[in-house]
Amino acid sequence: MAKSFDTEGLNVFLYTEDRNINPFFTGRNGLQFRVEIKSKIISNNYLNDPTKNPAGGQTQIIQGSPGIGKTSLLEKIKQNCIEKLNDQTESYKIIPVMVSNPNRLSHDYLAGQIQKTIEELDRKITIAKIKGEVHGALRKISSVSAFGFGLGLDNSSEAKPVFPKKYCILLLIDEIQTIASETNPEVVRVLLDLHLGSDGYPVFPVLAGLSNSEAVLQEKMASPRFGDGAIHQLQPLSLPEVKESLAKFIDYFNVRSTPELTSEWGDRMGRWGDGWPKHVENTMRSIGEELLKTDGDLSAVEPIAVKHRATKRRVNYYNSRFGMFKSNPRIIGEIMAEIGPRSRSKGEIRTIINSKCKDQQLVVEITNCELDKLTFDFLQRYGFLDRIPDDPAEFKCPIPSLQSYAVTWTGTPLHRLAYSGDLDSLGEKLELGHGINGRDAWGRTPLQIATENNWKELVSHMLAAGAKKSLPNNPAMERIVDKPPSNSGDYGNDFDPSPDF
Repeated sequence: MAKSFDTEGLNVFLYTEDRNINPFFTGRNGLQFRVEIKSKIISNNYLNDPTKNPAGGQTQIIQGSPGIGKTSLLEKIKQNCIEKLNDQTESYKIIPVMVSNPNRLSHDYLAGQIQKTIEELDRKITIAKIKGEVHGALRKISSVSAFGFGLGLDNSSEAKPVFPKKYCILLLIDEIQTIASETNPEVVRVLLDLHLGSDGYPVFPVLAGLSNSEAVLQEKMASPRFGDGAIHQLQPLSLPEVKESLAKFIDYFNVRSTPELTSEWGDRMGRWGDGWPKHVENTMRSIGEELLKTDGDLSAVEPIAVKHRATKRRVNYYNSRFGMFKSNPRIIGEIMAEIGPRSRSKGEIRTIINSKCKDQQLVVEITNCELDKLTFDFLQRYGFLDRIPDDPAEFKCPIPSLQSYAVTWTGTPLHRLAYSGDLDSLGEKLELGHGINGRDAWGRTPLQIATENNWKELVSHMLAAGAKKSLPNNPAMERIVDKPPSNSGDYGNDFDPSPDF
């Protein structure tokens, strides 16, 4: 008998916004395997000779732009470890400890996180013997941590606590780009202790953060040496990984589907999501909300309804990327427009930023203090820039749709409306006098943007409102930012919108 649709479980996933609930995460399998193997090697090294330094210099760094799935990957690694703690056939055991606020990192704070892990694992480990061993291992490390590695118990008359055989503590530290040694120098001391081997204990640090995380650590920790292959730059998910993730989602909540239908929806997610894990997750949430209406029947879900929901989530996410410039995002749009789609050196990008920050028309509503913060590092921290994998000296926007959306802010409200498919606001914006044929910094009209994003009904209404059919234009073409159709000219009649839906 087929399992019934898991309405309750899907509701928990949709409305808790908890990244820990991610049983269908997929991708980066090679990196997950590498972390597991290195953990077992460290356990074995400690087992063979407890007097040596089994984890010294083994630190791994996972880095990438916002939304690339760093936190989800750490959570997946953590889930894998917990599952194998409950597997009696696994001879080596990896105990995951998660730290999400490294800027507070101290020996006392680490001891507190370990105590929280004891409480969490107490609920999740089902084998009494393993539970006892995990408790013992974490309490020993917690005691040492509370005094600082190399201090406290290690320098007392008591013997050094013996760690359980065939165990390793995997210390997963997220958001490492937030480290500020100037305000909390103890953070640096703890990180160095961990990287140098945690006083001989099998504690394996895996650190995750933005694409400049390695540089941050090199600066804060006085140029520590990281081993070959220790730096992992995450890339977007491949289409097979996106489709596998959707298949797990469907199986987990007992959604009624067929292999052909699941594959068809996976292809749609691949087109909509750019392979970006954040967009894949948002699309899954959008599918889930529609599935609640159809009692779990994927064949009854309307693709256009899912796309509408997913796009709204995407726009909200992109709006959050503007940070302190959310009240005047046009200046970032102008910068991203001039950077363009090709890769640029850091020097070129800084020149563009400086030029825009001196444009009086752009900065009239921005205080000098805010302009000082509009730097290369700001754009990288908020995901507008990232390194080119094959050329670390070159940078570009890692998500084409983010750059495209940013550039819509150089046009009129109709350009942003055209990106999000907001048909309800079209008449209102036209009544306010915004020109239907205005152009943004890339020479795009709202009609072109609506067509590129497959908003069929919106395209029809725009054409009825006087939008001119035109071919894509060169960004250097003269811009008509906010003028009525009578001043915009006719750009041809060979534009044929053919949306997917």
